[in-house]
Amino acid sequence: MDVSRALTQIIRHGRTIEWVRANRLQWLSTPLHQQLLYGTLRHYLSLEGLVASHLKKPLKAKDQDIKHLLLVGAYQLLHTQIAAHAAINESVSATKTLGRTWAKGLVNAILRNIQRQSQSGPLPAADPRLEHPDWMADKLIDQYPDRAAELMAANGQRAPMSLRINTCVTSTQDYKNQLEAADIGYTEGPWPESLILDHPQPASDLPGWSRGECAVQDLAAQSAGQIMMQLLRGNTYEQGALRILDACAAPGGKLFHLKETLTAAGLKHQLYALDNKAKRLDDIALIGERLGHRTHFQQPTLISTERQEMIAEDSVVLGCADAGKSPIPFAESFDAILIDAPCSGSGTIRRNPDIRLLLTPDTLQQLPLQQHRLLQNLWQHVKPGGNLVYATCSVFAEENDQVIHSFLVKNKDAQVAPLRLDLDLGSPTQYGLQLLPTNALTDGFYYCALSKMPHLASAS
Repeated sequence: MDVSRALTQIIRHGRTIEWVRANRLQWLSTPLHQQLLYGTLRHYLSLEGLVASHLKKPLKAKDQDIKHLLLVGAYQLLHTQIAAHAAINESVSATKTLGRTWAKGLVNAILRNIQRQSQSGPLPAADPRLEHPDWMADKLIDQYPDRAAELMAANGQRAPMSLRINTCVTSTQDYKNQLEAADIGYTEGPWPESLILDHPQPASDLPGWSRGECAVQDLAAQSAGQIMMQLLRGNTYEQGALRILDACAAPGGKLFHLKETLTAAGLKHQLYALDNKAKRLDDIALIGERLGHRTHFQQPTLISTERQEMIAEDSVVLGCADAGKSPIPFAESFDAILIDAPCSGSGTIRRNPDIRLLLTPDTLQQLPLQQHRLLQNLWQHVKPGGNLVYATCSVFAEENDQVIHSFLVKNKDAQVAPLRLDLDLGSPTQYGLQLLPTNALTDGFYYCALSKMPHLASAS
C-alpha cells in the first residue's frame, strides 16, 4: 500500500524517488518496500500493459492508486519469490487502507488472472525496449545502433554498490581487512581506493562508516577524480597551491574524492566548491564532517586575500551561487574547474528507474541551454594553461558532444585534452569519453577535458 502511494506521487505528481526518501521515508521503511518500489518502476511500462490487458475498461484517472496497487501486486507475482497468495491477499487488503473497498473484487480478480496466466506457462521475456518510452528507445537506437538493445537491457539491472576508501583516514589494505573480518565480500576496483561489494547493503552497516573510512560512489563518478588528477599531474603550473573549483558540487562525492586524491599525491591545493542551494551546501558540510574533511562557508564580508588562501589550504571552501552567472563568490581564477553539470541522468536509470517515466523530450531539449551557460561562464574563470572538465551522467549526445561542439565553435582559446581511464572504462567520442551501464561496473557518464590555450582571447 505504501509502495503504491509512492508510485502515485512519482507518476501523478512528478516526484522523484529522492523526494519520496526525503519526505515519505516511512513508505520505504523496510528492504522489501524498497525492492517493490524499485522493481515496479523498472518494469512499470510492461506491467502497465499487462494489467491493462486484463481490464474490461481502463481505470479512471482518479483511480491511479488502484492501478498502482495492481502493478505492485503483478510485480510480486512475476518478478519475486513472494508467495502468490500473500501478494494477492496483501493487495486486496490494501484497498481498505486506501479507502477504496469498491476495488476489492477487481484487484482480486485481476491478480488471480495474472497468476493463472503465469502458471499456464512461462511468460515471454519482456523486450527491454518495452520498458522505455518510445521516444527514449528511438533515441537510443539512433545514437547507439549497435548497442541500444544491450543498453536498454542494462537499464533494467540492479546497479552495483561501489565504495571509495577514504585514504586520508585509513589505508585500502586496512579497510579490506575490516570487510573480510565482517564477512563482506568484495572485488577490487580499477584504482587502489575503489572496491565493489558482492552484495549491496545499508551504508551505515559498513565497517568504519561512522569514522568516515569509506563513501558509497559509483566507479563512473569516481572517474572524475582520476581524470582531474591525470590533468593536474600532466600540466605545469606556477609555484604555490593549485586552485581548483568544483562548480556543481552537491552532493559532494567528487569534491571529497578530489580532496583525498590531491592529499595522497602530496599536491598543495586550495579546493573550492559551489552550489546554488544553501541546503545542499549544508549537506556537503555534514558529509565532509563524517569523512574528516573540514569545510568553511565563504563569508560575505571582505577577507584579505592572504587570509582566504590560508582558509582554503586548511578547509574546503563552500560558496552558494549560480555557477552560470558572474561574479562567482571566489576571487581570482583557477588552475582547474570541474563542472558536473545538471543533466537528464539518463546514464543512471538502473539506479534511478523513475527517470524513464519522468524525463520528457522537452526537458532534454532545455538542458543543453543550461549546460552551455555553465560552460561559457566558468570558462572565463580558468587560468590560461589551465583545464576544465565537463561531466554529465547522461548517455545522450545532446548533453555531451553536441554541447562541447557548440562551445568550441565560440571559444577559440579552448582545445580538447585527450582522456583515458584504466581498464578501458568508456569509449572515446568525438570530443570526450562515454561510459555506459553496459559495463556492469559503471553508470553511464560522459567526460570531456578542455585546456585553455595561453595568450588567446575568447571569441565570445
